[in-house]
Amino acid sequence: MVGNVLGGLAAGARLWWRDRSAGLSANGGAAGVFLGVWERTPPAVRRVNHRWWTYAGLYLLIAVGIWLRVDQVFTHNPMDHIWSDPQRHWEQGTESLRRDPMTLTDPVMYQVYVGVLAKLTLGEPLLVAFFTALLACLTPWIWYRFARELLPGRLQATAVWAALSLLPSWIAIYSYFMQETLLLPLLGTALYASWRCRRKQTLASFLLMVTVWALAGLTRGIAIPLAAVVATWLWLVQSQKLAKAGYSLLLLGLLMGPLAYRSYAAMHMVSPHGIGQLVALYLRSGKREIRVHYSREGAQWNYWFGSPSTGEKPLAPLSDWTTSREGQVHARIRIENGVEDWDRALARYPWTVERYLTLTGENLIYLFFGSSWPDNNRERWLEAVNHQSRWLWAPLTLLLLVGTVLCWRRLRGARLFAVLLMTWILVQGLLPVAVNEGRYRKPAEGMLLTQAILLATVLRRRTRRRSDSEVEAPLWQTPGSTAKAGLPAAAEVWVADERRERNDAVV
Repeated sequence: MVGNVLGGLAAGARLWWRDRSAGLSANGGAAGVFLGVWERTPPAVRRVNHRWWTYAGLYLLIAVGIWLRVDQVFTHNPMDHIWSDPQRHWEQGTESLRRDPMTLTDPVMYQVYVGVLAKLTLGEPLLVAFFTALLACLTPWIWYRFARELLPGRLQATAVWAALSLLPSWIAIYSYFMQETLLLPLLGTALYASWRCRRKQTLASFLLMVTVWALAGLTRGIAIPLAAVVATWLWLVQSQKLAKAGYSLLLLGLLMGPLAYRSYAAMHMVSPHGIGQLVALYLRSGKREIRVHYSREGAQWNYWFGSPSTGEKPLAPLSDWTTSREGQVHARIRIENGVEDWDRALARYPWTVERYLTLTGENLIYLFFGSSWPDNNRERWLEAVNHQSRWLWAPLTLLLLVGTVLCWRRLRGARLFAVLLMTWILVQGLLPVAVNEGRYRKPAEGMLLTQAILLATVLRRRTRRRSDSEVEAPLWQTPGSTAKAGLPAAAEVWVADERRERNDAVV
């Protein structure tokens, strides 16, 4: 019975199409058939064009990225990885009154975040996973909001959202209590606030930008030079210079003043962003490990540290190259002496051209090819993909640097972002600030992908303008031209999309 019904429906459909096509063919052959079918298509279906399908695909990728992030955090809970650096960060956050030297060495913002997280969750793994997954999912969306300010249209910004949602390096790290889990959303927020300030040019937007950058700098020091570049750039090109400078200095004083007093009271050093001498001595010494003995009023602390970079072969399987660092560097620090003991320890390893070139060369290799630790457990498929993806970033960086130079004239309002990316390469890669790890690459990964989509947009528009000038009689209606009689409304949809893309532009 069902077969008879289906057979009848099929026969009816064939008869309907034969009648329609016969009438339409008489009015223009195949073109008449196409026009007739198009005219009888519901308007909602006509509007579903390539742009609609592109958005659908991007939002599907975003949904997959959200699922991967939630699954990663709940499957590999941060509470299951309380060891090494994650243990240090967890204890510093949950034991809020600690005054030991290591607590004062690390920047304070991530400790505050962990303390708030612990208070909200009481350390319950399910609640920790919930809030961590929420932050992990919000991070690409925050960068999407920045991309809406930077890029010419919503489509390109959505592509940034999709790319960052699926970036393994930005997913696996949320299984661990590491500073990057807070730095990534804060950096995205700071970039958004910066381009919002560029658009609005008001005192309030400038102060909001300064505040967010200060919080990012108190999470990881790499944000400080980026903040200096963007704040100086916008201050120079905008009005109200005196008010913006004065209120910004007042705001920074209110944020940094108490932290400076805090560091002086505990360590006899003015360093609101954390005590950086330990990292500086470790880098400059060229040794594999650093061992520091602190003393203060009879109390003593002993720490030893070795970068995970020194234990890996970043170019494997292509090469067995590894660091030339060997041995240990020792320092005895009497806290009451402030910076004096640190200066004496650093003086044992003066900078020379040979030392700088050797250590910088290693730093560049570990920055661009090093595996991101601790999110590189190759027994987990996502972290294994994260480990292999390290080969992408060096060639992508070189390609984007060349592309940025070639497209510099067309970047216009996006030049500041290119300068920020170059600033990161200069500071993190070429300046002797720390022994680099693959994990330090994470902030730049988002910036590199955003810059790639920006350059692709610039090149696409250049190609489109050339094509439009070469085609004498295009098959679609371009802005300012007259549509050919009888053409379907698809041309109007294409024109509407093009106009909407241009109207979305903010650069």
